[in-house]
Amino acid sequence: MSIRPFVFVAAISGAVGATAHAGLFPLYSQSFDAPLGVEWSGVITTTSVQGFAGLGNPGHQFGGSLLYNDVVPAAITTLTLGDLPTHNTVSVGFLLAVIDSWDGLNQQGFGPDFFNVRIDGVTVFSHAFASALGAGDYSAPAGGLIAGSGQMGGAGAANFGWNGAWNDSAFDMHLEPQLQNLAHTSSTLTIDFFATGAGWQGGSDESWGIDDLVVALDVPAPGGVVLAALGAWAAMRRRR
Repeated sequence: MSIRPFVFVAAISGAVGATAHAGLFPLYSQSFDAPLGVEWSGVITTTSVQGFAGLGNPGHQFGGSLLYNDVVPAAITTLTLGDLPTHNTVSVGFLLAVIDSWDGLNQQGFGPDFFNVRIDGVTVFSHAFASALGAGDYSAPAGGLIAGSGQMGGAGAANFGWNGAWNDSAFDMHLEPQLQNLAHTSSTLTIDFFATGAGWQGGSDESWGIDDLVVALDVPAPGGVVLAALGAWAAMRRRR
Protein backbone atom coordinates (compact mmCIF):
# COMPACT_ATOMS: atom_id res chain seq x y z
CA MET A 1 0.00 0.00 0.00
CA SER A 2 1.15 3.53 -0.68
CA ILE A 3 1.82 6.00 2.14
CA ARG A 4 1.74 9.34 0.37
CA PRO A 5 2.79 11.69 3.20
CA PHE A 6 6.25 10.09 3.40
CA VAL A 7 7.93 12.65 1.17
CA PHE A 8 11.15 11.86 -0.70
CA VAL A 9 13.00 14.67 -2.47
CA ALA A 10 14.45 12.90 -5.51
CA ALA A 11 16.60 15.71 -6.89
CA ILE A 12 18.51 16.13 -3.63
CA SER A 13 21.70 17.49 -5.13
CA GLY A 14 19.86 20.46 -6.60
CA ALA A 15 16.92 20.92 -4.25
CA VAL A 16 18.35 20.71 -0.76
CA GLY A 17 18.73 24.45 -0.24
CA ALA A 18 15.03 25.17 -0.40
CA THR A 19 13.87 22.95 2.43
CA ALA A 20 16.81 21.28 4.18
CA HIS A 21 19.18 22.49 6.85
CA ALA A 22 22.89 22.69 5.98
CA GLY A 23 24.32 19.18 5.65
CA LEU A 24 20.92 17.52 6.12
CA PHE A 25 18.57 15.83 3.68
CA PRO A 26 14.78 16.28 3.86
CA LEU A 27 13.03 13.03 4.77
CA TYR A 28 9.46 14.07 5.47
CA SER A 29 7.35 17.20 5.10
CA GLN A 30 3.75 18.01 5.92
CA SER A 31 1.65 21.10 5.20
CA PHE A 32 -1.54 19.72 6.85
CA ASP A 33 -3.62 20.75 3.83
CA ALA A 34 -4.80 17.19 3.05
CA PRO A 35 -6.03 14.27 5.19
CA LEU A 36 -3.24 12.94 7.40
CA GLY A 37 -1.82 9.46 6.90
CA VAL A 38 -1.31 6.54 9.25
CA GLU A 39 1.99 8.00 10.46
CA TRP A 40 -0.02 10.47 12.57
CA SER A 41 -1.82 9.50 15.78
CA GLY A 42 -3.36 11.05 18.87
CA VAL A 43 -4.94 14.45 18.26
CA ILE A 44 -4.80 14.99 14.47
CA THR A 45 -7.38 17.74 13.96
CA THR A 46 -6.64 20.23 11.20
CA THR A 47 -8.22 23.64 10.72
CA SER A 48 -7.69 26.90 8.84
CA VAL A 49 -4.66 28.99 9.78
CA GLN A 50 -7.02 31.99 9.98
CA GLY A 51 -5.08 35.22 10.59
CA PHE A 52 -1.70 33.49 10.53
CA ALA A 53 -1.97 33.12 6.73
CA GLY A 54 1.11 34.43 4.96
CA LEU A 55 3.12 34.95 8.16
CA GLY A 56 6.59 33.46 8.31
CA ASN A 57 10.05 33.67 6.83
CA PRO A 58 11.14 33.01 3.23
CA GLY A 59 10.48 29.34 2.47
CA HIS A 60 8.40 28.78 5.63
CA GLN A 61 5.01 30.46 5.83
CA PHE A 62 1.61 29.65 7.29
CA GLY A 63 -1.01 28.79 4.69
CA GLY A 64 -4.10 26.69 4.16
CA SER A 65 -4.54 24.53 7.25
CA LEU A 66 -2.54 23.75 10.37
CA LEU A 67 -2.59 20.86 12.82
CA TYR A 68 -4.61 22.08 15.82
CA ASN A 69 -4.68 20.76 19.39
CA ASP A 70 -7.00 22.17 22.08
CA VAL A 71 -7.86 18.90 23.85
CA VAL A 72 -8.26 18.89 27.65
CA PRO A 73 -6.61 17.33 29.56
CA ALA A 74 -3.58 18.14 27.43
CA ALA A 75 -3.26 15.39 24.81
CA ILE A 76 -0.39 14.34 22.55
CA THR A 77 -0.06 14.53 18.77
CA THR A 78 2.43 11.94 17.48
CA LEU A 79 4.34 11.47 14.22
CA THR A 80 5.91 8.02 13.71
CA LEU A 81 8.31 7.26 10.85
CA GLY A 82 9.88 3.87 10.19
CA ASP A 83 12.45 2.08 8.02
CA LEU A 84 14.74 5.12 8.06
CA PRO A 85 18.04 4.97 6.15
CA THR A 86 21.35 5.03 8.05
CA HIS A 87 21.88 8.45 9.62
CA ASN A 88 23.63 10.25 12.48
CA THR A 89 21.28 13.07 13.46
CA VAL A 90 17.73 14.29 13.02
CA SER A 91 16.44 17.85 12.76
CA VAL A 92 12.82 18.94 13.16
CA GLY A 93 11.41 22.25 11.95
CA PHE A 94 7.90 23.68 11.92
CA LEU A 95 5.88 26.84 12.41
CA LEU A 96 4.34 27.11 15.88
CA ALA A 97 1.12 28.98 16.65
CA VAL A 98 0.62 29.78 20.35
CA ILE A 99 -3.09 30.55 20.53
CA ASP A 100 -5.07 32.48 23.16
CA SER A 101 -4.51 32.87 26.92
CA TRP A 102 -1.26 31.06 27.71
CA ASP A 103 -0.04 32.06 31.19
CA GLY A 104 3.66 31.28 31.09
CA LEU A 105 5.25 30.35 34.41
CA ASN A 106 2.43 31.95 36.44
CA GLN A 107 1.70 29.76 39.46
CA GLN A 108 -1.41 31.69 40.67
CA GLY A 109 -3.93 29.11 39.51
CA PHE A 110 -3.71 29.89 35.79
CA GLY A 111 -0.29 28.56 34.81
CA PRO A 112 2.16 27.16 34.09
CA ASP A 113 1.60 26.52 30.38
CA PHE A 114 4.34 24.69 28.44
CA PHE A 115 4.69 23.58 24.82
CA ASN A 116 6.84 20.46 24.41
CA VAL A 117 8.52 18.34 21.75
CA ARG A 118 9.65 14.82 22.58
CA ILE A 119 11.75 12.55 20.33
CA ASP A 120 11.75 8.80 21.02
CA GLY A 121 10.53 9.46 24.56
CA VAL A 122 13.11 12.16 25.38
CA THR A 123 11.94 15.76 25.79
CA VAL A 124 14.09 18.02 23.59
CA PHE A 125 12.05 21.22 23.87
CA SER A 126 9.92 22.43 26.79
CA HIS A 127 9.18 26.12 27.34
CA ALA A 128 6.44 28.29 28.82
CA PHE A 129 4.67 30.85 26.65
CA ALA A 130 2.53 33.73 27.92
CA SER A 131 -0.07 36.04 26.42
CA ALA A 132 -2.43 36.62 29.37
CA LEU A 133 -0.79 36.32 32.80
CA GLY A 134 2.75 35.90 34.03
CA ALA A 135 5.80 35.61 31.80
CA GLY A 136 7.20 32.87 29.62
CA ASP A 137 10.73 31.50 29.62
CA TYR A 138 11.29 31.15 25.87
CA SER A 139 13.64 33.44 23.96
CA ALA A 140 13.36 32.86 20.23
CA PRO A 141 16.55 32.96 18.13
CA ALA A 142 17.05 35.73 15.61
CA GLY A 143 14.18 35.58 13.12
CA GLY A 144 12.35 33.00 15.21
CA LEU A 145 9.59 35.32 16.43
CA ILE A 146 7.24 35.73 13.47
CA ALA A 147 4.36 37.63 15.08
CA GLY A 148 3.10 38.58 18.51
CA SER A 149 5.52 38.27 21.39
CA GLY A 150 4.93 35.11 23.38
CA GLN A 151 4.86 37.42 26.42
CA MET A 152 1.92 39.22 28.03
CA GLY A 153 1.42 42.66 26.49
CA GLY A 154 4.70 42.47 24.61
CA ALA A 155 5.46 44.53 21.52
CA GLY A 156 3.61 43.24 18.50
CA ALA A 157 0.93 41.40 20.50
CA ALA A 158 -1.98 40.69 18.18
CA ASN A 159 -5.00 38.45 17.66
CA PHE A 160 -4.95 36.10 14.68
CA GLY A 161 -8.27 34.32 15.19
CA TRP A 162 -9.96 31.80 17.50
CA ASN A 163 -10.88 33.57 20.80
CA GLY A 164 -10.86 37.29 20.05
CA ALA A 165 -10.34 38.17 23.72
CA TRP A 166 -6.71 36.99 23.71
CA ASN A 167 -3.56 37.63 21.73
CA ASP A 168 -1.68 34.99 19.74
CA SER A 169 1.94 34.49 18.72
CA ALA A 170 3.79 32.66 15.95
CA PHE A 171 7.32 31.24 15.89
CA ASP A 172 9.57 29.77 13.20
CA MET A 173 10.89 26.64 14.91
CA HIS A 174 12.97 25.79 11.85
CA LEU A 175 15.46 28.20 13.44
CA GLU A 176 15.36 26.73 16.96
CA PRO A 177 18.76 25.18 17.86
CA GLN A 178 17.20 22.83 20.42
CA LEU A 179 15.48 20.99 17.56
CA GLN A 180 18.47 20.77 15.19
CA ASN A 181 21.19 18.13 14.72
CA LEU A 182 20.00 15.86 17.50
CA ALA A 183 21.91 12.58 17.83
CA HIS A 184 19.77 9.81 16.34
CA THR A 185 20.64 6.53 14.61
CA SER A 186 17.53 4.37 15.08
CA SER A 187 15.60 3.07 12.05
CA THR A 188 12.40 4.42 13.64
CA LEU A 189 11.53 7.92 14.79
CA THR A 190 8.69 9.05 17.05
CA ILE A 191 8.00 12.75 17.57
CA ASP A 192 5.44 13.90 20.16
CA PHE A 193 4.00 17.43 20.24
CA PHE A 194 2.03 18.35 23.37
CA ALA A 195 1.18 20.94 26.00
CA THR A 196 1.70 20.47 29.74
CA GLY A 197 1.16 22.45 32.91
CA ALA A 198 -1.29 22.44 35.79
CA GLY A 199 -2.97 25.53 34.36
CA TRP A 200 -3.22 24.51 30.70
CA GLN A 201 -6.93 24.92 29.90
CA GLY A 202 -7.29 24.00 26.24
CA GLY A 203 -10.57 24.63 24.45
CA SER A 204 -11.30 28.28 23.70
CA ASP A 205 -8.79 29.47 26.32
CA GLU A 206 -5.49 27.89 25.26
CA SER A 207 -4.49 25.87 22.23
CA TRP A 208 -1.62 25.41 19.81
CA GLY A 209 -1.03 24.61 16.15
CA ILE A 210 1.85 23.64 13.86
CA ASP A 211 2.31 24.09 10.13
CA ASP A 212 5.03 23.54 7.50
CA LEU A 213 6.69 20.59 9.26
CA VAL A 214 10.02 19.27 7.92
CA VAL A 215 12.02 16.34 9.30
CA ALA A 216 15.61 16.02 8.02
CA LEU A 217 18.40 13.48 8.52
CA ASP A 218 22.18 13.70 8.37
CA VAL A 219 23.00 10.77 6.07
CA PRO A 220 26.72 9.83 6.20
CA ALA A 221 27.36 8.99 2.55
CA PRO A 222 28.62 10.67 -0.67
CA GLY A 223 25.97 12.29 -2.82
CA GLY A 224 25.46 9.40 -5.23
CA VAL A 225 25.17 6.88 -2.40
CA VAL A 226 22.75 9.19 -0.60
CA LEU A 227 20.51 9.32 -3.65
CA ALA A 228 20.56 5.54 -4.01
CA ALA A 229 19.88 4.90 -0.31
CA LEU A 230 17.05 7.38 -0.02
CA GLY A 231 15.63 6.28 -3.37
CA ALA A 232 15.50 2.69 -2.12
CA TRP A 233 13.89 3.89 1.12
CA ALA A 234 11.20 5.80 -0.77
CA ALA A 235 10.51 2.85 -3.09
CA MET A 236 10.10 0.55 -0.09
CA ARG A 237 7.62 2.95 1.52
CA ARG A 238 5.61 3.12 -1.73
CA ARG A 239 5.42 -0.68 -1.96
CA ARG A 240 4.07 -0.81 1.60
